[in-house]
Amino acid sequence: MFDHLLAGPVSFIVMYGLATVVLSYLVIASTAAAAGVASDLSTSRESILVRTLSGDELLRIGKIHDVQNHFAEALTYYEQALQSYRGHKQRKGEATVLTKIGSIYERQGRRSEAAVRLREALRLFSHVPEASAHADALFMLARVSLWEGSREEAGRLLDRAADRYSRSGNLQALGRAKIQSGLLKVSDESPSEGIRQIEQVLHDAKGRRDDEQELAALIALGDASAIQDRHEAARAYYEQSLALLERRPQASVEAAVRTRVSAMYDMLDRQGQGIEVARRAVTLYQSLRDLSGEGAAWTRLATLHRTLNHYQEADEALQRALSIYRRQELLVHAIPRQESPGAIVQPESR
Repeated sequence: MFDHLLAGPVSFIVMYGLATVVLSYLVIASTAAAAGVASDLSTSRESILVRTLSGDELLRIGKIHDVQNHFAEALTYYEQALQSYRGHKQRKGEATVLTKIGSIYERQGRRSEAAVRLREALRLFSHVPEASAHADALFMLARVSLWEGSREEAGRLLDRAADRYSRSGNLQALGRAKIQSGLLKVSDESPSEGIRQIEQVLHDAKGRRDDEQELAALIALGDASAIQDRHEAARAYYEQSLALLERRPQASVEAAVRTRVSAMYDMLDRQGQGIEVARRAVTLYQSLRDLSGEGAAWTRLATLHRTLNHYQEADEALQRALSIYRRQELLVHAIPRQESPGAIVQPESR
């Protein structure tokens, strides 16, 4: 009996609810559409801005990201700069940006891709006036060649890089090239020549009061001595490196040097001192969250303890090392290989 009374109000409520829903949907839809338009406009403005920048401007922006290890962003701007240089037939700029791209690929462990870009850059550099990046391309390709096992080619490239750095007056880069060339000669068939070359870099660095280059030369002389099984000489050079690091602390370098020193103490039957040095290396690597370095330091500790018949300590150190290696293996398998230009690929195992 109340049907005729309820029909009107109920219908009104239902219709009002539907209208509210429809109105809400329209508001949401229009808001989303506005946001989409704003996003499209923002993207469009950014694309227009990138297209209006010159190759040099894009290269500068890429460098800013590069020094911060923002590889994906750096590669994006470098590729845009490359297109700009190619479009305007600017070979020098094209070769320079190819060198920058090759540098990032090398640091990502993508060495075959790095080699392609660097060789392409060198072909272009042969047709343009002097460019500082020419020597950089030679130096980086030498390092890639070493990884690929082309030692003779690496030696030739290092000599050419050193010559160009010398002509440009870039003493820091010249020292780096001579150190790498010297170490290569020590590990091959010209150890005396290689050591003289590194000693000259050390002498020049001290004359310029260049602590960074002096440190690099001392560590290289330690490595050269270790290659020749001159363990006491190697230990002395590494200890000098640590003394220099007290004035100019660099945790990652100190950790690597301490691992080397501990190995020399082991060779000299001074395992007790080696253990103390290796423990400090472990602590430094842990603070840096460097799993590879920490694993190597624990392995060194295990070896030192076992030599002294400290079996429990040796087993504990070895278990820590194995745990780290397993974690690394899991991490590598968990990360799919990406082929996009900005992808950061796990370095190949050494």
